[in-house]
Amino acid sequence: MAKKILIIDDEKDMRVYLSTLFKKAGYEVADAENGEIGLDVAKRNLPDLITLDVLMPKKSGVRAFRELRTSTETQDTPIIILTGLTRQEDFFGDDLGALRKPDAVVEKPIDRDAFLATAKDILGD
Repeated sequence: MAKKILIIDDEKDMRVYLSTLFKKAGYEVADAENGEIGLDVAKRNLPDLITLDVLMPKKSGVRAFRELRTSTETQDTPIIILTGLTRQEDFFGDDLGALRKPDAVVEKPIDRDAFLATAKDILGD
């Protein structure tokens, strides 16, 4: 059975690009255009990996990340942060508290091959 990946990004082009990349690599893909919808999809579909943009309307990636990490359904789901910001501290500050850090932080624009390798490594593929 193919592993499931959820893409949460407000940019349609990025969702289409990542969906195509992951589908060609043999993964099932779902997507959401903001953090609010992404949280709902994550809790319903229980993906094996989530890619999460930081800057989005309705619910920012930072807020969505905190909620994903505190929800019993998704707290252990690996998360790759996608951002134009270069340092984790730029969007989380110094205090994640007891929350597990992102499994990876990938800067946009992404390097397709390196990004896919990172996702595969996190998924154990």
